[in-house]
Amino acid sequence: MSSPAASGTNAEAHLVPDQHSGSELHARLSWKDAFAMSMAVSGGLYVSFGATVAVVGGLSAMALWALAALIGWVQNSLFAEMASIFPDKPGGVPIYAHEAWRERFAPAGALATFGYWFGWSAVISIVSVTAGAVIAARWLPEATWALDLGVAQIGPAQLIGIGLILLIMVPNLFGAQPAAWVNKVIGVLLLASFAVFIAAPLVSGSWQAPNLTWGLGDLATDPWATLQLALVWLYLIGWTAYGTEMCAAFMPEYRSRKDGKKALFTSGAYTFGIFLLVPFGVGGLITQEEAAADPAGMFVTAFTRVLPAGPLTDVMILAILAALLMGVNASMADGSRALYGAALDGLAPKQLEKTNRHGVPARAIYTAVVMNIVLLVFIANPISILVAANLGYLLAILLALAGFLVLRRDHPEYERPYRVGGYAVPLAVVLVVYTAVVLVVGALSSELTGYGGPKELAIGVGILALSLVLYLYRRRVQDHLPLLRDPRPAPATTSAPGPR
Repeated sequence: MSSPAASGTNAEAHLVPDQHSGSELHARLSWKDAFAMSMAVSGGLYVSFGATVAVVGGLSAMALWALAALIGWVQNSLFAEMASIFPDKPGGVPIYAHEAWRERFAPAGALATFGYWFGWSAVISIVSVTAGAVIAARWLPEATWALDLGVAQIGPAQLIGIGLILLIMVPNLFGAQPAAWVNKVIGVLLLASFAVFIAAPLVSGSWQAPNLTWGLGDLATDPWATLQLALVWLYLIGWTAYGTEMCAAFMPEYRSRKDGKKALFTSGAYTFGIFLLVPFGVGGLITQEEAAADPAGMFVTAFTRVLPAGPLTDVMILAILAALLMGVNASMADGSRALYGAALDGLAPKQLEKTNRHGVPARAIYTAVVMNIVLLVFIANPISILVAANLGYLLAILLALAGFLVLRRDHPEYERPYRVGGYAVPLAVVLVVYTAVVLVVGALSSELTGYGGPKELAIGVGILALSLVLYLYRRRVQDHLPLLRDPRPAPATTSAPGPR
């Protein structure tokens, strides 16, 4: 049952404007802007789909990526209802998790928001240095030098990566709309490259159905090994496939409150379509052995089997770079809103609550930029950080899905301008169980993919432990509030929605 302060018997509590409404953010976004931002999720194919094909084959990889995207699309309907309850709260999914759990166990919000933030923000370093390596290999092949800093060495790839981070930071400091504009421009190249692969089965004589191999094993003869391997890959793919939930992070910045729902639905549908059609096209052009020999270059090879090599190869490389830059851009925009929203809700230090004159959480952006430059310089293999950060991200998704059920039970009186139908509760239960299984099996067995192990698991747990330290500092040192429950009044969710 809900607490007295938040129950329907005390309606006045709902009429008090939320002191953390995020009203400093400017409402300038349309759903199309958010959709453009979320297109970066589909570009994740160029980052890690090749590694999946290398281990489990083209058909298995296609099935796993499409399934994960379908789950992400379905989840978005539940997140859309939660967003309609809290339309003035920035930060999206982890903030909704906090609102659901704060009356029961407030530290859950800290785990969700910081795990989510690190999951989104840490990817900036690995994606930027990957883009730097592509640029250096293609256009600066003779640049083999490195700057010796004593404690680390920085080569061309790292320097280019740092430059890209600083370059992408600039439009983000002027608002979500300029950041969306950047994704719209470079997204054209991304879509053009996808079109080549989607058309491949129809126009390329090199496309062969036998190349789509199944490498997950036989569920009938060895069910656990097959299921375990599938769950581990679904764990790693989840960060990419679920990423369209980022559309909820911009709720206070939409021109209309209907824009959030539209963005969540359309981005989820688009990503599912891309994750089904593009892997089908690419998988028929490349053998599993070729993918294993060069996972990162697999798409360039596939491209030359549809269109002639030569100058067009550079076009494909530019498309890959576009996907990488879109990922940096989207991660910076979404992660900054998550950290800003966490500070507004008393889960992170107060210093992160400030916005600049453009209504942008600039301090949160600077925090991500500094952190990622440090990671890029001092971590030899940043992908280990990404694997570790996935633990916090999926935990945030799990707490939000379970939070959907908590909100339905504890606060049926909350106004829900968008309400999922009668299937919502059983659907949420299924997703909670599924996500919990994927989280546990994936985190404990990530070494099966070759990209994780006990070290990465320890890093992930350490990240979550740090979130509790920051939460403790904010609650006891800065706010002098109890740790386990949030005594603040409930947000004004039962009042009539405004003209937006």
